[in-house]
Amino acid sequence: MPSIPVTGRASGHALAAVTVLVAVGLAATPGVAAAAACCMSATAFGVGRLTIWEDAALGLRAGHARSLGQWSTAGDLRLNAAGYRAGVTTVEPWAILRLHHRVQFQAWAPILVEDRTSNGLHQVAGGLGDAGAAVRTELVPLGQYQGLPSLAVTVGALAPTGRRVEETRPPLFAGTTGRGAWGATLAIETEYARLPWYVRADLGLATSFPFRRPDTGQLQRYGPTAQLALSAGRELLAGALVASAAVTAEWEGALRLGGLAVPSSRARSLGLAGSLSWSADAHWTLVGTLTNNVWPFALGANRDARTGLTLGVRHGFF
Repeated sequence: MPSIPVTGRASGHALAAVTVLVAVGLAATPGVAAAAACCMSATAFGVGRLTIWEDAALGLRAGHARSLGQWSTAGDLRLNAAGYRAGVTTVEPWAILRLHHRVQFQAWAPILVEDRTSNGLHQVAGGLGDAGAAVRTELVPLGQYQGLPSLAVTVGALAPTGRRVEETRPPLFAGTTGRGAWGATLAIETEYARLPWYVRADLGLATSFPFRRPDTGQLQRYGPTAQLALSAGRELLAGALVASAAVTAEWEGALRLGGLAVPSSRARSLGLAGSLSWSADAHWTLVGTLTNNVWPFALGANRDARTGLTLGVRHGFF
């Protein structure tokens, strides 16, 4: 599952856009599409799962998102001023290893680069984001019981390897790559598939541990985060091409400084994604995904408003 886009306020956090990837590999069980989210899932708490015949998988996803504005505290969409441009590029290698027929270990390490232009000034900066690892346990494997959905639980951790907004530099303070705080995640996923369709739901929770800011000496803690993702897909070419769509809603609690909640620091966002997945052969899968969280309605708060494209490649070992 992708590390959660753990962001605080929309003004500085490069991970605010929800990048949703849905890649589909199909394996035949009686009337069931048995691997509807084989490599990049619709949740932001990890990198997906192995197909039933795989022992391990390696992948790489690269994407770029452009900022069109920001969601204010009150939920208003404020478009960027003329002359201001901003974007973030993400490259993330990831791996999944089967430990047991129902247990998989996964890890990921994103690299982010922010670019900003304002009033003739330009800055590009980035680095390693918050690396993560997780263990996924299948309680009910997909297709084990005809007519029943699968059920899996993923427990993960995030390392403080990213750079926070207060650690960036002038002139435009680009280069936020993460939260730079330890975190823990818990996610539950369920999936039902019947050729040529599948549907899936993911619910994830994340908590960050407190840390002391070096610039002010204050103890800071990001608010707890909840994310709900719903996705569905259909096989267009048997065993080869799948089209998918996903919607992801995220809520984040108030930031705390010195043990006190910061007023108006709660955040929310709603993201939509469309994806095409092509299985070149039994080992290789290619994915392209368009993402968006820019809306004409008050559907966000304290988040950047972005649209982007992500491409992914995956190799399975068996």
